[in-house]
Amino acid sequence: MKEIAISIARTLLLKNIAFCIYHLPGGGRYRLAIDSQFLPHDEDLSFWIAPFTFRSGTENIFLSVVKDEFLNEAFFQQTRSFPFKKRISAPLPLETSKEEYLNGVNAVLKDIRSNKIKKAVLSRVFNVDKPHDFDPLNCFRRLVADYPQTFVHLFHHPKSGMWMGATPELLLRKRNALLSVMALAGTQIRKAEGDYLWRKKEEEEQEMVSVHIETIFKKYGYTLIRKEGPQTAESGRVAHLKTDYIYRENAGIPLKDLLAELHPTPAVGGVPVDKGMDCILKNERYDRRYYCGFIGETDFSQKADIYINLRCMQVGEEKIAIYAGAGITGASDPQEEWEETVLKSKTMVEKIKTVKELY
Repeated sequence: MKEIAISIARTLLLKNIAFCIYHLPGGGRYRLAIDSQFLPHDEDLSFWIAPFTFRSGTENIFLSVVKDEFLNEAFFQQTRSFPFKKRISAPLPLETSKEEYLNGVNAVLKDIRSNKIKKAVLSRVFNVDKPHDFDPLNCFRRLVADYPQTFVHLFHHPKSGMWMGATPELLLRKRNALLSVMALAGTQIRKAEGDYLWRKKEEEEQEMVSVHIETIFKKYGYTLIRKEGPQTAESGRVAHLKTDYIYRENAGIPLKDLLAELHPTPAVGGVPVDKGMDCILKNERYDRRYYCGFIGETDFSQKADIYINLRCMQVGEEKIAIYAGAGITGASDPQEEWEETVLKSKTMVEKIKTVKELY
């Protein structure tokens, strides 16, 4: 089934038809979502790719999930007769220099020290040369093999271009009345011996996310069933602090409204939410588009597997844009935050067969 899914994705890519091939954490197979126009059965699950903020110039993308039993040779042959779609260029953002990033961090710190905000995640982008033999689907397979406990995806859209990522951060999982949520924040380099000491800054970052989640679920009358953490969670070259929640839905609110309340959490946005967003948009000076948005499958009612598009890259014609960010608080050191973005970037860079000095 994996090879058939890859073959179908190759055909869709060749024909410039929107699709996403993805792998759920711990799953044993690849899943596929496509333009609903070409779905070989009645729609069951939707695949939602949302930008970081509604203030972005980027649209929400909705695809239709192909049922596993249709990922077969017959459907592959059917895709070969699909028409070609017109290609529209999706330019990459300009690279963020180290000077620009450090200036941005200092500007965020100024807002924090004047009590305008408590935290803002400041991100940056840098572009690496795309190898002449770069194969996005092989890169997707390498990400799945190396990070099997993350949500790995490769999506392509005629208007939005190609994006790929491997994220450890669950935003929301829903199974009927039970909802799972994750608070993930605070970062340090991964240690082979697993002996971690967390600083107050990192503990405070994680607590901000936890408070955000707990406040929203309490506001709408959800019942807390279980809370585990904070505890260390390793992912790629880094480790984070993580708290897992399970809630029971009572009356609740519609799933789309709940996601709009939850996202962006302080793990990718700021505190307070609105002022933190203002600070981010003022100081980053580029549109994150789908970086730090959310991505996953749902029926908008009883089932959802939605993740934050955290470790990701955007594939252009000649370059590949790598996105990474760091949480800025009153205890931040600008050089340390720069180095954190370098460390996080390597999750994606290692999967691209190229060498570039990052510092």
